[in-house]
Amino acid sequence: MKLGLNLRLSQSIKLTPRLQQSIKLLHASQSELNDLIEEYLSDNVFLSTKDKNLLTKKSSQSQHSSDTNYYEIFDSEAKNQTLKEYLVENIAIFNFSSEDQLIISYLIDSIGENGYLIDSLEDIRSSIPLKKKPNVQQIEKLLKLIQNSTHPGIGSRNLSECLIIQLELIENQDNICRLAKALVKNYLNMLANKNYGELKKNLKCTDLNLEKAIILIKKLNPKPGLIFQKLTKSSFIAADAIVKKENEEWVTSLSEKNNIKLKLIENAKILAATSPDQDLKEKFQEAKWLIKNLNERSISILRVAREIMKNQINFLEHGESSISSLTLKKIAFDLEFHESTISRISTDKFISTPHGIYELKFFFNSSMGSNNNNVSSRSLLNKINFLVSNENPQKPYSDSELCKILNDDGIEIARRTVAKYRIKLKILPSNQRKV
Repeated sequence: MKLGLNLRLSQSIKLTPRLQQSIKLLHASQSELNDLIEEYLSDNVFLSTKDKNLLTKKSSQSQHSSDTNYYEIFDSEAKNQTLKEYLVENIAIFNFSSEDQLIISYLIDSIGENGYLIDSLEDIRSSIPLKKKPNVQQIEKLLKLIQNSTHPGIGSRNLSECLIIQLELIENQDNICRLAKALVKNYLNMLANKNYGELKKNLKCTDLNLEKAIILIKKLNPKPGLIFQKLTKSSFIAADAIVKKENEEWVTSLSEKNNIKLKLIENAKILAATSPDQDLKEKFQEAKWLIKNLNERSISILRVAREIMKNQINFLEHGESSISSLTLKKIAFDLEFHESTISRISTDKFISTPHGIYELKFFFNSSMGSNNNNVSSRSLLNKINFLVSNENPQKPYSDSELCKILNDDGIEIARRTVAKYRIKLKILPSNQRKV
């Protein structure tokens, strides 16, 4: 092998730490941004904020008096995972035979979103693809394992069993708890009908004890599976900007109530200058960059939001049916930004309007040809949907008739384009819509 030494000159682009941080902040949604800010706050001694109320709040344990100290074991806080994901994760800690694993998987598939077992054990048994079917007792044993090792009430076959499972887990099994168990086991229908006289007679209890038992039951969770929900970004939508009419003009401004505002701690500059620690000096520089980048992010979002709303006056006045055509290219040209920057700013950034909260990129859509620059594709979809929704069901509009109505309204459009939009809206042809 021959060794050699070569010299090569090349050009490359490297993003500075500040530019990397700027892009990261610009791309983040409001909730993601607040999470990032919290990380910086916990990691950088030079940063502080007055907005303590916007920081993530850990759920504090409820303080109960001795006679209501039943429910500390029941966590009703929503979980960011599906019920099936939770069950698979929880059961995975056990070692099962291949047959039991198969039965467990069928049991999990049979548990609905409320947490109840939808299918009977016999139906589950018959659906398991084994030559030698497992007996019902084996399936019930595995069901009990699911019930005992997961959130209280999951895997129950009915409301009575769900509530009894939860009551069994209460540590201080006093008279009230025993009364509640007897009530949900034998007299749920009577309780639902509020037949309190018969309940007292059958349970042989006083008014006070019956009332306490009912209060206890009301604090249980009748649908334990509903706390398991895969949360999406839309679950945490907070408007970054607001547009409203003031003195007959539409004014766009930033929404400050959800923003965590940062500042440097007192004497930060002196502390960084006098410290021999190089890491501390870097943290000071990072803190200054962060505050400046956050300010630039806010200015960029405001500029883009204002420019978009300036081009969507018809939408602001009349709603979605009057949305105007608008492209990233136009906003980028008007603001002298790159299109990719406009795309970052408009993605996962929301604006509160008189017609609801919308993502900024919602307002970007194509126009219908050179003669109809004022008619957007989304506006046309809304018009077609409106016409079909209000047609005579006994004589629905054909694509040709819809085309003529739109042409009469000054929208030049071909019949095949109407058909394409109708299909996009998942609207059936006229012969299939006829009643």
